[in-house]
Amino acid sequence: MEQNANGYMMQTESGKMVVLDYVFGEGDIQSYQLIRFAAGEAWNVVFDGRLLALVRKDQNKWIKVIGETIDEAQIFDIGKFIDAQHFNLLPSKIKSHWQEYVAEVIIRTDSEYMIVTRPNISFERFQKMFCSFIEELVEDPWPIDFKVYNSEFTNEFHARVS
Repeated sequence: MEQNANGYMMQTESGKMVVLDYVFGEGDIQSYQLIRFAAGEAWNVVFDGRLLALVRKDQNKWIKVIGETIDEAQIFDIGKFIDAQHFNLLPSKIKSHWQEYVAEVIIRTDSEYMIVTRPNISFERFQKMFCSFIEELVEDPWPIDFKVYNSEFTNEFHARVS
């Protein structure tokens, strides 16, 4: 772990890391930390400061990249837990709600999203609609910053939900 201390700090400082606490067990409850350092990377499964495994989703199935101490049932449960997190669902909700306006929603971190609009829309009108309704789409309020750009990246606005 000491070898990666600087890399860990750089990733943490850049704000790209996502950390989830996965609690499991009946009676004898245990907790894993699930850590993803950047979007698209595998999730680190950590217990008591030790890396147990790396897991990632491949063709809609959660697989173990490395690790010996976690079985297939645990990988399935961990993957199901990650998939159920609201930050994974929010992009599709945004695209669905404003399908005429939104071309792309990109998760930069669990607290930062980038949105790109479709061409030939009224960007000012979308800004008013977005800012007045986005809190309704965020079911479990946590601080989220939205950076919204028009399709040519010549205009932008920022919105924050707390």
